[in-house]
Amino acid sequence: MAILKSSPPLTVGAINNPAALEAEICAADCDLVELRLDSLGNGPAVRAFAERCASTAPVLITARHPEEGGAGKYSATSRESLLRSLLHLAGAIDIELRSLEELSAVWTEASEQDLVRIASYHDFKATPDLDSLRTRIDIAAEAGAEVAKFAFRINSPADLQTVVALMETETPLPLSVMGMGPLAPSSRLLAVQLGSVLNYGYLGNEATAPGQWPAALLKQVIAASRS
Repeated sequence: MAILKSSPPLTVGAINNPAALEAEICAADCDLVELRLDSLGNGPAVRAFAERCASTAPVLITARHPEEGGAGKYSATSRESLLRSLLHLAGAIDIELRSLEELSAVWTEASEQDLVRIASYHDFKATPDLDSLRTRIDIAAEAGAEVAKFAFRINSPADLQTVVALMETETPLPLSVMGMGPLAPSSRLLAVQLGSVLNYGYLGNEATAPGQWPAALLKQVIAASRS
C-alpha cells in the first residue's frame, strides 16, 4: 500500500483517449495514472503504455460500469477480463460498489497482489444525500477497500455543503471526493483542502468527467496550496 503512504493529497491523471497513450508521462504531471479500460481496451498500445508508466507513476486500472459512465457497454465478464489482463502492471484498482459482487474474483486477486483497492460511486445527475454517502462508505469498508471514492454532480452552491459535511465526517476509510459539472473545478479544490486523498485530473486533451482539471495543473495548484 505504498501509494497511500506517499503524502496525500495525490493527483491522478486519467486517460480515456487512445491518443494520450502516445504522450510521455512525467512525474510533474501526476502521482498516479488511471487507465479507463472501458474506453481504451487492453491492446498492445495500452499494455506498452502501462509498462512505461511503471518507472514514473503507479498505474490505476478501472473498467467502468455502463450505468456509471462506462464506455462500450461491456458486460461484467468482459470488464473482469479487461481488468485481469492489466492487473500485473497495476498498483491500484477501482471497482464500483455496485460491481463488487459480480467482480469479486478480480477484487480478491487485487488484494492478493497488494494493490490499493478503491470502491467507487458515480452520480452524473445530482449530489446524493449525506446519509446515503455514509452508508456507501461503510459498505466499501466492509468489502476491504482502502479508499472510498465519490464523484457526483454539483448542481448548486448548496451541494458544496454536502462535500464539506462528507469530508468532515469521521469515516473508517480515506475518501476521494470530487464534483462534476459547472461547479466541479471549485468543488475539487475544496475537497483537496478538506483531505481528499486521490484527486483526479486528465492527461492528454480530453477530460474523463465534466469539469475536470488538467492533471498537471491540478497537481501544481495542490502543491501551491500546501506551501
